[in-house]
Amino acid sequence: MDNTKKLFRGMKADGMLTEAADLRAYLTGFESSFGFVYTDAQESLFFTDPRYAEGAKEALKHEFIGVMVAKNEDSVFDYIKSKKVKKLAVPLERLTHPEYEKLRRKFKLTDSTPVFREAMSVKSEEELDKIAKACEIAERAYGMLLAELKEGMTENETAGYLEYLMRKCGAQDRSFETIAAFGRNSSVPHHAPDDTRLKSGMPVLLDFGCKVGGYCSDITRTLWFGGKPDEEFADVYGSVLKAHELAKEQIHAGMKGKDADAIARNYLQSRELDKFFTHSLGHGIGINIHEYPTLSPKGEGVLKDGMVFSIEPGVYFEGKFGIRIEDSVRLENGKVVSFMKSDKNLLVL
Repeated sequence: MDNTKKLFRGMKADGMLTEAADLRAYLTGFESSFGFVYTDAQESLFFTDPRYAEGAKEALKHEFIGVMVAKNEDSVFDYIKSKKVKKLAVPLERLTHPEYEKLRRKFKLTDSTPVFREAMSVKSEEELDKIAKACEIAERAYGMLLAELKEGMTENETAGYLEYLMRKCGAQDRSFETIAAFGRNSSVPHHAPDDTRLKSGMPVLLDFGCKVGGYCSDITRTLWFGGKPDEEFADVYGSVLKAHELAKEQIHAGMKGKDADAIARNYLQSRELDKFFTHSLGHGIGINIHEYPTLSPKGEGVLKDGMVFSIEPGVYFEGKFGIRIEDSVRLENGKVVSFMKSDKNLLVL
C-alpha cells in the first residue's frame, strides 16, 4: 500500500513529514518507536536510527519507500532543506510546542491531519483483511476462555489469560488494556481489573481485542456466571441487545455519526434506560483503537463504505451491574456487516 503518495497528492505542499508512530506505521506498514517518513513528488523515505535500520531495510526492500539512517532529527531537517522544500505538511495536532517552533523556523507549515484522518477512515481490502483476522482471533480466544472460567479466578487473572490466548491464536499484541469486570465492577465502563474473585451469581463483562498486522479488533461480551440471572439483569440485557441489533440494521452509509448514535439511544430512552447509557455508541477502528469517525451525539462525520467502527451500546447501574454488547463492524454496499460471528444472546455459564 503506497499510502505516502496517496496522501501527499491531497496536500498543497512541497513535502510531507510524519513522525507520529501510528501515522508512520500507516504510511510504511513498519512499526518502530523512532523515525520520520518524508515524501515529496519524487520520493518517499523512511528515516530511522541504527536500532531499526536492518529490520526496516528487510521489511521494505520490495516496497515503494527507501530507508536511510538518521543521526538525529536535525539531519532529517537538513535533508529536507536540501530538497528546496519551502512548504511542509506536518500533523500539527501531533506536535509538541518545541517541535512546532523548531519546524516553524525552518519551513512554512501546513496541517496534514485532515488528510490523514479522512484517508485512514476508509479501509482498503488489505486493511479489512487484517481487521477481520484480528476479530476472528479475538473471538476464538474468547471461546477458549469460556471453557476455563472458574469460580475463584480474579479479574487480573482472567484478563491476563485472555491476552495470552489471543497471542496463542496468532495475535501480535492486544489492542488495548483488557477489561475484565465481575459483579458490581461491571457498572464501571472502563474498570481496571483487580483482585476481585469470580463467584456464582455474578455478571461478567469482558472488553478486549487484539492486533494483526498492526490493525485492531474490539469486542465486548457480558455474561452471567453461576445460577440463574435475576429478572432485572435479564430484562436490561435484552434491551441492550435490541439497541445493538437496531443500530446494526438501521445504520447506513451517508448518515452522520450522531444519527447512528441516536438509533440505539432513542430505543434505550423508550425503555427509560438512556440516562444509564453514559458513552458514545461507537468509534472508528484501525491502526488505532479509537479513530475517525465518532458515533456520538456530537458526531458530525458522515459514514462511508469501507469505514470500520464499533457498535457498543451499554447500560450501567452504579454499584449494581453494567451490560455492554460490542461488535467491530464495517460498512459495505451502504449497510453494516459485522466482523463478529459469536452469539450475543445472554450466555449463562
